[in-house]
Amino acid sequence: MALRVHVIQQSESTPPGSVLDWLKTRGHAATLVRLYSGDALPTVDETDWLILLGGSMNVDETEKYPYLVDEKKLINDAIAAKKTCLGLCLGGQLLAQSLGAPVKKNTEWEVGWHTVHLGPSQSERLMVFQWHEDTFDLPEGAVRVATNRITENQGFMYGDSIVGLQFHPEATEEWVRECANSKELPQGAHVQTPEQITEGLIFLTPMRKWFFDLLGRLESITTAHVRAAQKP
Repeated sequence: MALRVHVIQQSESTPPGSVLDWLKTRGHAATLVRLYSGDALPTVDETDWLILLGGSMNVDETEKYPYLVDEKKLINDAIAAKKTCLGLCLGGQLLAQSLGAPVKKNTEWEVGWHTVHLGPSQSERLMVFQWHEDTFDLPEGAVRVATNRITENQGFMYGDSIVGLQFHPEATEEWVRECANSKELPQGAHVQTPEQITEGLIFLTPMRKWFFDLLGRLESITTAHVRAAQKP
């Protein structure tokens, strides 16, 4: 079953990465909405699944990035309509805020490859790509599904079809190399060097496998919801 998936890109510097590759192989009607280029947002009625990408801005920079106002309304409407939502980095922060949780500066930047502990019991470990200064509190009613010692809330699940992640499982080799060579590489105890970031590409394949498994689970849940809504 082809789902109507809208991938919301906040900034040119934060591409969809492996998201579009996966959606294409699954045959979904995926639309990339480039907010920074003035693309129009979809309506909730046109949407089965929202995927919210990262970005260099924070969730409250609405004067500088006015499209965030309409995006937040869409997210709120999607949550109310029980649509599937997946947020990555800034996208996860936007989901958390829409669910009533504060988004704030973290104690330090977290950049490069860092281990997270996954699952409700945090028993699984995975090395993932990070690039963030902000963090979100856990929304009321949500379950923490990822954490580490640098950022307590690395991921949450709300209900069965809303997932917010602080890291970048969609990262590709090309984007990681671009990040490693960025002139805006922050400073801090948890910021890796360009060499460390590049060497960490050995972790790309297991991270992508985990991410594609997650997308597959959300696909199954979304398909079940859409079919249930179509029944007379």
